Amino acid sequence: MLCYSFGNIDGKAYGLNANELSVYEAIGKCSRKDDARGWYADMQTLADQLPHRIGRVTVSRAVDKLLTLGLVRRDGKSLFACVQNERAHVQNEQNAVQNEQNGVQNEQNSIPPYNPPINNNNEMEKENTRTCVPTHDTANSDLRTIYFEIRKIFNDKHGLHKVGEGLAAEEAWKQASHAKRVKLLEAVKAGQWDKPRIDWLIADFPEPKPHILSGIEQEMMWRQGLAPCLVKYEDKYVAVTEQEMNLFGLEFVRKIYPVNDCY
Repeated sequence: MLCYSFGNIDGKAYGLNANELSVYEAIGKCSRKDDARGWYADMQTLADQLPHRIGRVTVSRAVDKLLTLGLVRRDGKSLFACVQNERAHVQNEQNAVQNEQNGVQNEQNSIPPYNPPINNNNEMEKENTRTCVPTHDTANSDLRTIYFEIRKIFNDKHGLHKVGEGLAAEEAWKQASHAKRVKLLEAVKAGQWDKPRIDWLIADFPEPKPHILSGIEQEMMWRQGLAPCLVKYEDKYVAVTEQEMNLFGLEFVRKIYPVNDCY
């Protein structure tokens, strides 16, 4: 029989009981090596490997729940534990996003006429030569962590969702933009968005649009020593904060400064 230690996940956070944790750990034991084949035997054999008596039907239900929670994935006829592989997956996602942003910034496009500001402030001139870098903490978060956090908030309020709802929620999550995922988490945390089903919670949340700064808002930023970003959005050049630019992946053109020394 297999020996178990449940230090690799927080079972309480996922709403797992002892049987479900045992099933997860059994699958995890077969998933941790680079050449691991996962668990490929039947449910009865899996039940027989556990350290306590448990029926085949209970094991099958536990596997269904683990699949819904994203803790286990199915590859052909084999089952693999996912948590220990998420860090590499997250790193690949972040690298892909970074490469895409670099490609956008390097693309050569025509830009509108620009009259340099009269302001001779050295710090402002230095800032004009910099490239905007991401500052939105949540925008750089692990996408799976965002999903798990949304799901935990939902489960704490409504109870564990059904398997079918979980599968539909996963599909809706795949279709959502990065900005929608981040804004959805913020809305759910603040109690500003809720639905009775987890899939509706994700699918019905509208795709957000970047906030375009008004002239007054730009002046307020200048007074605070900040410079808005001029970006290309829907074939137009608009002013946004650096945070919005990075969250929505907008094409950076230049920083915007006042044309006099009033600020």
